[in-house]
Amino acid sequence: MNSEDKNDNDGEIELDEEGDINEAEQNARAGEERSYKELYQRYVRLAADFENYKKRLAKEKADIITYGNEELIKALLNVLDNLERALTHSEGPEEDTGAVLEGVKLVHKQFLSLLEKFGVEFVPAGRGQEFDPRVHQAIERVDSPDVEPGHIISEMLRGYTLKERLLRPALVTVSKGRKESQDLDSSADKNNGGAGGNSSGIFDLTDEG
Repeated sequence: MNSEDKNDNDGEIELDEEGDINEAEQNARAGEERSYKELYQRYVRLAADFENYKKRLAKEKADIITYGNEELIKALLNVLDNLERALTHSEGPEEDTGAVLEGVKLVHKQFLSLLEKFGVEFVPAGRGQEFDPRVHQAIERVDSPDVEPGHIISEMLRGYTLKERLLRPALVTVSKGRKESQDLDSSADKNNGGAGGNSSGIFDLTDEG
């Protein structure tokens, strides 16, 4: 083989190598493009799914706001039915007065049972119970010979909680203690230069009038 043929063969080898390199680059670019398209399509699908999820969540939230009390209202309708029956009896002859009263009692019992079912409970406010400003509201302070100062004498309006959250405080009257002991405390305060002798803190709950 002469030198010219050798050079020609070398040139062919170089061309083949360059062709292989170009083809490999093209294949790599084509693979990258396919990967990009696949990722983009996946992103578009995920974005569409997420948008649908947000719309579905917004609709469910709106339904909860609109119909969240549906079960409670259905239960209240039963109470209303019984109350209307009691009112119907009240329009009858006078002999039905006892039946009306019994019907109202049954409706009241049903209503209390319904409140309990939905997590509504009474605020304890019995006579002699210690005043708790978190759930009680004092509307009056009176002298009491048998109830300790700072304790409840009577409940004026019942309070309620909903699953431990206060809906309405109980309105109560609170004991100031025996009048005689108050007079003694006042005398002691004067003898001590006017310093307050009562430490119950209950006197600040209402105005003296």
